[in-house]
Amino acid sequence: MRNLNENLYFWDVLKKTPANMAKFAATSFLALSFGLGLSACSETKTAGGGPSGTEAGNAITAQILTAEKSPAALAKVRLMDSEALGDEKAYSAEADKNGNVTIEGVEDGDYTLEAKLAGEALQIPVQVKGASVDLGKDRLKKTATVSGSVGDKSLKGVVKVRGLEHSAKVKDGNFTLDSLPEGVLSLVFIPDVEDVDTSSTYLKVLAGESTVSGSFADESRALLLEDFQDSNYQNRFMPARTYDGGWWYFDFSADNVTPDFVIGENHLFTLANEDGNISAHVAAHFGDIIKDSTGVAHWPWATMGVELGKSDKALCNDISSVDSVAFRIKGIGSVVFNIIDSNLKPDHQKLIQSEYGLDSVWVRVSVPLLADKEAFKCVNQLAWDFKTIDGYAEVWLDDVELIGGDRLSIWEK
Repeated sequence: MRNLNENLYFWDVLKKTPANMAKFAATSFLALSFGLGLSACSETKTAGGGPSGTEAGNAITAQILTAEKSPAALAKVRLMDSEALGDEKAYSAEADKNGNVTIEGVEDGDYTLEAKLAGEALQIPVQVKGASVDLGKDRLKKTATVSGSVGDKSLKGVVKVRGLEHSAKVKDGNFTLDSLPEGVLSLVFIPDVEDVDTSSTYLKVLAGESTVSGSFADESRALLLEDFQDSNYQNRFMPARTYDGGWWYFDFSADNVTPDFVIGENHLFTLANEDGNISAHVAAHFGDIIKDSTGVAHWPWATMGVELGKSDKALCNDISSVDSVAFRIKGIGSVVFNIIDSNLKPDHQKLIQSEYGLDSVWVRVSVPLLADKEAFKCVNQLAWDFKTIDGYAEVWLDDVELIGGDRLSIWEK
């Protein structure tokens, strides 16, 4: 059986091949290797232009160029906590005549740097590691526009971009955000009434293009890994800035398993809509055991799962603070639920294996993490292996949730 990390991801979202995606991830997150920081403050602070060094704390320096590769003189630069929806952690600066900019006095953390000038912009996700850094040169591109609906025409409020200083009012349930930098955006709808929860979605925008956002998903359950309401195949628990991980997959033995409800060559399962609730749906017909020319038997198998960390299996999530993993499920046959650390030897990768019989009605299953919690400090996949009745298995899956623990501490690895 192939390593699950080599399975097929939702490349259609990015319109890239897996090989190109690896290049994309390496380029987009090059800044993660640099040491950066930002001092916590209740108000926005201003830094001077030009690489003058730092008097206290770490300093970020960069040279901003226009799309035509000339210095972006007087470009406006903003550095914000990547999870922020306001100015709680923000720093502003202006590039000098040569496009050079310095932001001083910074702390450890995850941030987004945005630069903009005359209809062009860029964003760089950065991870602070406690040292001054020169980001080198980066080019602006034409700005993008995102429009969409929050799902209810009667709702009013504001849509904000997490980690960037952009917002738009919601009118008749609709909104439009303009002057956005190319890249991955995490949008949060904040209604103006107390009894309606915030909701979120994320998407990738391209320079100079207009994009329609996906549906917004309820944020009231902070450790809700996936409810599929955003209609895509990256788990909503993964920080949106880390677009190189968190993918759902479906895989099977092609020689003796025939799947149903699978989309295209990437073997993606169907996202089914039942009266407004979206869930995963896949089924498979299992054939006989096949022996190859050497006499080795190949058993039919099928599994669906999700990366909990990034596509690089060495980068994983620490769920040792989690008490249990819960999900809703129904179908035909049974599933074996697995919590996986792919860095271990094959015989030890499955930290938990629990089998559950399926029925035609939804059942909420809770899987406690009863073993030594240290074993769950590096987890990079959850998977559901199919077991059949008379050679057939069908699975509906929804509302995968981590119970207990802290969202940000889980992201640390």
